[in-house]
Amino acid sequence: MAHLQQLLTKPVDNTDDNSNSTAMPDVDPSEEANTGTQFTCVSQGDGNVATVGQRPGGEPIPVIIWTSASLKYFGEKFTPQSRCQIVTPKLNAAVAESGGSLKDVVLMSGRVRNKTVICVVSVNDTGCDGNNTLFTLNPDNAKKPEEILTQMMQISREGSSAGVIRETKGRVQVTLSDLLPRKNKDNRVPRQIRKKPAIRNKSGGL
Repeated sequence: MAHLQQLLTKPVDNTDDNSNSTAMPDVDPSEEANTGTQFTCVSQGDGNVATVGQRPGGEPIPVIIWTSASLKYFGEKFTPQSRCQIVTPKLNAAVAESGGSLKDVVLMSGRVRNKTVICVVSVNDTGCDGNNTLFTLNPDNAKKPEEILTQMMQISREGSSAGVIRETKGRVQVTLSDLLPRKNKDNRVPRQIRKKPAIRNKSGGL
């Protein structure tokens, strides 16, 4: 009886047993800020439509502005709205394939079926193909894909950064994480550095 009473009055050890627990890996804050971005089509008025990217808790930022001038690039059958509806889901798909991260999602030019195209490449892709092609350039614009890609990204608009264009072995690349700035400590989108663009986009968009 005394032995039973001793067991009942013995202090209970409430210390967590961590012997079989697995430590959670450290999360890179900059990587965390890259995830969860969504792209949508937003009307800009005057028949223009923008592919807008938005990070969680961030401001919506127009990444591509589709205008009536797009007809000379894509043909009359593609209105700004229809082109946006074709391209925007492919951007979201590439982000999803890259685990929600923007740093591995790249816009670039390439060749598919002997035609010059602009495509979006995810972490799983090795280059442009029939699945990730955003659009095919007409013969005239196929001679200057770098200029067209620059115009798409609105790099030469006042107040935008000219530093997001990269050229690797003669091929222009744009990383989406560079186009959507993260918020600073004050929860404000940092002001982008104004630089003289390499190519002036007089049309104000596509």
